[in-house]
Amino acid sequence: MILVAGSTGNLGSEVVRQLRDKNESVRGLVRETSAPEKVARLREMGAETTVGNLRDRASLDEAVRGARTVISTVSIIGTAQEGDSFTDTDAAGNIALIDAAKAAGAEHFIFVSFDGSSFPKTPLFDAKEAVDSYLRSSGMGYTILHPPPFMEIWLGPMLFGDPSSGPLKVYGKGDGKVPYISLRDVASVVVHAATNPSARNKTIAFGGPEAVTQREVVRTFEDAYGKPFEVAEVPEQALEAQWKTAQNPFEKTFAGLMLGLARLDADSPSNPDLPIKTTVREFARSRAGAAS
Repeated sequence: MILVAGSTGNLGSEVVRQLRDKNESVRGLVRETSAPEKVARLREMGAETTVGNLRDRASLDEAVRGARTVISTVSIIGTAQEGDSFTDTDAAGNIALIDAAKAAGAEHFIFVSFDGSSFPKTPLFDAKEAVDSYLRSSGMGYTILHPPPFMEIWLGPMLFGDPSSGPLKVYGKGDGKVPYISLRDVASVVVHAATNPSARNKTIAFGGPEAVTQREVVRTFEDAYGKPFEVAEVPEQALEAQWKTAQNPFEKTFAGLMLGLARLDADSPSNPDLPIKTTVREFARSRAGAAS
């Protein structure tokens, strides 16, 4: 049995789908407040569901019972509910899940984190770093995954723009390389880690098939949509000021992530054995196709 925490989220549900495609026995951890249609979708895939909350240890003990592998894709960055915080949910909640999994005899814990070394400090990064450190010293078999920026988020309508109705955003000068990755490929790496012993007791940093600049992304979308786009540049100085002055943990985190992207200039790590294949060009074409 494989337990997936965060199973109703975009990444978690894709992890469940891919595990079920491999005929793995899967249990999805869902909240009482999870959208009924998302819970129903998990069941349609053939997954069990169990109701729990990372801030309720008793519910976690029930959720991990009989699980040999536990996967956490949990982050409140886009799904925060009343009572959630980076400290209590992303950090303490995931640590409680690690403790519950160890107490139940689980053999392997997979945590989807991220490499914040190129990003300024934020409450989200602090939480992820705390869980990474705790998991490495837990005595359990573990895999910590450090994916790069997701295409669906950073090249989506909220942060990048809607090509059908407005300008496309570039953070900073937009000339540093970013190893964007698709959500589906991240899920494939999670499933690879769950089903391949060679991934045990490792922290794995990975990226998409290629690293491209934000300016190159704009040109790629222009090719896909067959038209030029206006570009709205968000100055690095403005992002830095926003990050320095933000008082709210969410504002601090969002500003830090945008500032980090503005400063990022990194090639994609070489991991030829990982199932990663979606390029930015393919992603842009899929968005253009959906729009038409």
